[in-house]
Amino acid sequence: MGEGDVSKDWNSQIDLSVGLAFSLKAFEMYRKSGVLMAEVRSVPFVRGACQAYLELIQGKVVQCYLIDRKGERYRTTQDLLVQLDEAKGPFAWTFQASADPVFAAPPAEQGFQVRAQPAAKSPILRPLVRYLDLSPYQHGWTPQQQQCLQMIFSLVDGRRSIDELKAQIPLAPVVVDEGIRILLQLKAIAMQ
Repeated sequence: MGEGDVSKDWNSQIDLSVGLAFSLKAFEMYRKSGVLMAEVRSVPFVRGACQAYLELIQGKVVQCYLIDRKGERYRTTQDLLVQLDEAKGPFAWTFQASADPVFAAPPAEQGFQVRAQPAAKSPILRPLVRYLDLSPYQHGWTPQQQQCLQMIFSLVDGRRSIDELKAQIPLAPVVVDEGIRILLQLKAIAMQ
């Protein structure tokens, strides 16, 4: 199979069982964007198994974090996850590709707008629910859109402003705005 063939159908051709370090090099070579995820165990500072996430934009890891069974989020490093994968894995990594994620709300959600505030400090967002359940909307949004909503929701803590969220999330500001609009409509978050 030639390089063009692999690139064309890359998502179905890559074998992630070769280990995280090798897979990351392949993602960088093919400049893939998306999220690598796996259930990992034996993380020194997390009790029990947890879900590991590596977010990539054009092959570069832009964010690494873990989410434990209680929903607590922990920052981590690429190096720690590679070491863990080599020592205790390889883990069952899966890759969810994404181009430039653009939200399109299901028709019932249209019409609700987040109002921008002129040159003042942006509003602080607080969660209204402990966990974001998107299962009723599985058919309305793609897995990538649901993942973006989960990412935005996971950073809403009652202390961060909208501008701070935009700075911490590796998505285009317009995508974050749309995600916030949807989360407000779902009554998962509120502005303070």
